[in-house]
Amino acid sequence: MPVADGLDSVGKPMKGRNHVAGTRNAQTVTETGERVAPLPAGVVVKALRTHVDARGSVMEVYDPRWGVSAADMVYAYAFTILPGRAKGWGLHREHDDRYALLRGRMEIVFYDPREDSPTCGLEARLTTSEFERSLIIIPAGVWHANRNIGETEVIVVNLPTTAYDHASPDKFTLPLDTDEIPVRLGPDWVGF
Repeated sequence: MPVADGLDSVGKPMKGRNHVAGTRNAQTVTETGERVAPLPAGVVVKALRTHVDARGSVMEVYDPRWGVSAADMVYAYAFTILPGRAKGWGLHREHDDRYALLRGRMEIVFYDPREDSPTCGLEARLTTSEFERSLIIIPAGVWHANRNIGETEVIVVNLPTTAYDHASPDKFTLPLDTDEIPVRLGPDWVGF
Protein backbone atom coordinates (compact mmCIF):
# COMPACT_ATOMS: atom_id res chain seq x y z
CA MET A 1 0.00 0.00 0.00
CA PRO A 2 1.44 3.44 -0.92
CA VAL A 3 2.14 5.76 1.97
CA ALA A 4 0.31 9.12 1.81
CA ASP A 5 1.92 12.27 3.19
CA GLY A 6 1.97 12.01 6.97
CA LEU A 7 0.25 8.57 7.07
CA ASP A 8 1.76 5.15 7.70
CA SER A 9 1.06 2.03 5.63
CA VAL A 10 -2.29 1.44 7.38
CA GLY A 11 -3.45 5.05 7.12
CA LYS A 12 -2.62 6.18 10.67
CA PRO A 13 -0.81 9.49 11.28
CA MET A 14 2.95 9.02 11.60
CA LYS A 15 4.74 10.35 14.65
CA GLY A 16 8.04 12.13 14.67
CA ARG A 17 9.62 15.22 13.24
CA ASN A 18 8.47 14.51 9.63
CA HIS A 19 4.78 14.18 10.51
CA VAL A 20 2.54 16.54 8.54
CA ALA A 21 -1.09 16.75 9.66
CA GLY A 22 -3.94 17.82 7.43
CA THR A 23 -4.81 17.40 3.79
CA ARG A 24 -2.61 18.56 0.93
CA ASN A 25 -4.34 21.30 -1.09
CA ALA A 26 -5.22 20.52 -4.70
CA GLN A 27 -3.59 22.56 -7.47
CA THR A 28 -5.67 25.64 -8.38
CA VAL A 29 -3.30 27.50 -10.73
CA THR A 30 -0.41 26.65 -13.05
CA GLU A 31 3.15 27.88 -12.52
CA THR A 32 2.27 30.95 -14.62
CA GLY A 33 -0.88 31.70 -12.57
CA GLU A 34 -3.46 30.33 -15.03
CA ARG A 35 -6.62 28.84 -13.52
CA VAL A 36 -6.71 25.01 -13.53
CA ALA A 37 -10.43 24.42 -12.82
CA PRO A 38 -12.66 24.51 -15.90
CA LEU A 39 -15.30 27.17 -16.55
CA PRO A 40 -18.49 26.65 -18.56
CA ALA A 41 -17.90 26.61 -22.31
CA GLY A 42 -17.95 30.16 -23.65
CA VAL A 43 -17.01 31.87 -20.37
CA VAL A 44 -14.04 34.13 -21.11
CA VAL A 45 -11.86 35.90 -18.54
CA LYS A 46 -9.65 38.69 -19.92
CA ALA A 47 -7.27 40.45 -17.54
CA LEU A 48 -7.75 44.24 -17.41
CA ARG A 49 -4.74 46.41 -16.63
CA THR A 50 -5.10 49.35 -14.31
CA HIS A 51 -2.60 52.14 -14.92
CA VAL A 52 -1.84 54.22 -11.84
CA ASP A 53 -0.07 57.55 -11.47
CA ALA A 54 0.04 60.32 -8.86
CA ARG A 55 -3.41 61.59 -9.91
CA GLY A 56 -5.33 58.30 -9.84
CA SER A 57 -5.88 55.48 -12.31
CA VAL A 58 -7.32 54.53 -15.69
CA MET A 59 -8.47 51.15 -16.96
CA GLU A 60 -9.76 50.12 -20.36
CA VAL A 61 -13.02 48.24 -19.77
CA TYR A 62 -13.70 46.91 -23.27
CA ASP A 63 -12.14 47.09 -26.72
CA PRO A 64 -13.59 45.10 -29.64
CA ARG A 65 -10.05 44.74 -31.00
CA TRP A 66 -9.29 42.33 -28.14
CA GLY A 67 -11.35 39.70 -29.98
CA VAL A 68 -12.93 38.30 -26.80
CA SER A 69 -16.51 38.85 -28.03
CA ALA A 70 -17.86 38.92 -31.57
CA ALA A 71 -20.91 40.98 -30.59
CA ASP A 72 -20.94 44.76 -30.91
CA MET A 73 -21.06 46.98 -27.85
CA VAL A 74 -24.66 48.22 -27.81
CA TYR A 75 -25.57 48.92 -24.21
CA ALA A 76 -23.94 49.43 -20.82
CA TYR A 77 -25.07 49.72 -17.22
CA ALA A 78 -23.61 49.40 -13.74
CA PHE A 79 -24.79 47.41 -10.75
CA THR A 80 -23.68 47.22 -7.14
CA ILE A 81 -23.77 44.61 -4.40
CA LEU A 82 -23.53 45.58 -0.74
CA PRO A 83 -21.01 43.82 1.54
CA GLY A 84 -22.26 40.40 2.62
CA ARG A 85 -25.07 40.36 0.04
CA ALA A 86 -25.70 38.33 -3.12
CA LYS A 87 -27.64 38.54 -6.38
CA GLY A 88 -28.79 35.60 -8.43
CA TRP A 89 -29.53 33.10 -9.78
CA GLY A 90 -29.89 34.77 -13.19
CA LEU A 91 -29.85 33.50 -16.77
CA HIS A 92 -30.24 35.14 -20.19
CA ARG A 93 -31.44 33.22 -23.23
CA GLU A 94 -30.74 35.85 -25.90
CA HIS A 95 -27.62 37.71 -24.82
CA ASP A 96 -24.24 37.38 -23.15
CA ASP A 97 -23.20 39.42 -20.14
CA ARG A 98 -19.79 41.12 -20.18
CA TYR A 99 -18.84 42.07 -16.61
CA ALA A 100 -16.00 44.41 -15.64
CA LEU A 101 -15.63 44.78 -11.88
CA LEU A 102 -14.49 48.27 -10.90
CA ARG A 103 -14.53 48.08 -7.11
CA GLY A 104 -14.65 45.44 -4.38
CA ARG A 105 -14.32 41.66 -4.29
CA MET A 106 -16.89 39.37 -5.88
CA GLU A 107 -17.44 35.64 -6.19
CA ILE A 108 -19.36 34.42 -9.24
CA VAL A 109 -20.83 30.93 -9.31
CA PHE A 110 -21.76 29.42 -12.66
CA TYR A 111 -23.93 26.44 -13.52
CA ASP A 112 -24.10 25.23 -17.13
CA PRO A 113 -27.46 23.53 -17.95
CA ARG A 114 -27.00 23.75 -21.75
CA GLU A 115 -27.56 20.27 -23.16
CA ASP A 116 -25.47 21.04 -26.27
CA SER A 117 -22.53 22.35 -24.22
CA PRO A 118 -19.36 20.31 -23.67
CA THR A 119 -19.51 21.53 -20.04
CA CYS A 120 -23.19 20.65 -19.43
CA GLY A 121 -23.69 20.10 -15.69
CA LEU A 122 -20.50 21.94 -14.70
CA GLU A 123 -20.46 24.09 -11.57
CA ALA A 124 -17.63 26.63 -11.43
CA ARG A 125 -16.63 29.41 -9.05
CA LEU A 126 -14.59 32.47 -9.92
CA THR A 127 -13.34 35.30 -7.73
CA THR A 128 -12.54 38.75 -9.09
CA SER A 129 -11.49 41.93 -7.37
CA GLU A 130 -10.28 45.47 -7.90
CA PHE A 131 -6.77 44.15 -7.30
CA GLU A 132 -6.87 41.84 -10.33
CA ARG A 133 -9.59 43.18 -12.60
CA SER A 134 -11.00 41.15 -15.47
CA LEU A 135 -13.57 41.33 -18.23
CA ILE A 136 -15.75 38.25 -17.72
CA ILE A 137 -17.98 37.09 -20.55
CA ILE A 138 -20.93 34.96 -19.42
CA PRO A 139 -22.64 33.29 -22.39
CA ALA A 140 -26.39 33.05 -22.86
CA GLY A 141 -27.85 29.98 -21.19
CA VAL A 142 -25.45 29.84 -18.22
CA TRP A 143 -26.91 30.38 -14.74
CA HIS A 144 -24.84 32.74 -12.59
CA ALA A 145 -25.01 34.20 -9.10
CA ASN A 146 -22.83 37.00 -7.67
CA ARG A 147 -21.76 37.60 -4.06
CA ASN A 148 -19.83 40.45 -2.45
CA ILE A 149 -17.04 38.82 -0.44
CA GLY A 150 -15.34 42.08 0.53
CA GLU A 151 -15.85 44.92 2.96
CA THR A 152 -16.77 47.62 0.43
CA GLU A 153 -19.60 47.89 -2.08
CA VAL A 154 -18.99 45.94 -5.30
CA ILE A 155 -19.37 48.04 -8.46
CA VAL A 156 -19.63 46.22 -11.80
CA VAL A 157 -20.11 47.61 -15.31
CA ASN A 158 -22.01 45.23 -17.59
CA LEU A 159 -21.82 45.55 -21.38
CA PRO A 160 -24.45 43.01 -22.47
CA THR A 161 -24.57 41.99 -26.12
CA THR A 162 -28.11 43.38 -26.56
CA ALA A 163 -29.83 46.44 -25.16
CA TYR A 164 -32.24 45.92 -22.30
CA ASP A 165 -35.81 45.30 -23.46
CA HIS A 166 -37.94 47.00 -20.81
CA ALA A 167 -41.20 45.47 -22.15
CA SER A 168 -39.86 41.90 -22.28
CA PRO A 169 -36.60 41.52 -20.32
CA ASP A 170 -34.28 38.66 -21.31
CA LYS A 171 -33.77 37.77 -17.66
CA PHE A 172 -34.81 34.61 -15.90
CA THR A 173 -34.28 34.27 -12.15
CA LEU A 174 -34.40 31.65 -9.43
CA PRO A 175 -33.93 32.01 -5.66
CA LEU A 176 -30.42 31.47 -4.31
CA ASP A 177 -31.53 28.32 -2.45
CA THR A 178 -33.46 26.78 -5.37
CA ASP A 179 -33.65 23.03 -5.92
CA GLU A 180 -33.85 23.69 -9.69
CA ILE A 181 -30.06 24.13 -9.84
CA PRO A 182 -27.91 21.36 -8.29
CA VAL A 183 -25.52 23.81 -6.62
CA ARG A 184 -25.54 24.59 -2.90
CA LEU A 185 -24.29 28.12 -2.36
CA GLY A 186 -24.21 27.97 1.42
CA PRO A 187 -25.41 30.16 4.31
CA ASP A 188 -23.10 33.06 3.43
CA TRP A 189 -25.20 33.74 0.31
CA VAL A 190 -27.78 36.25 1.52
CA GLY A 191 -30.02 38.03 -0.96
CA PHE A 192 -32.23 37.15 -3.91
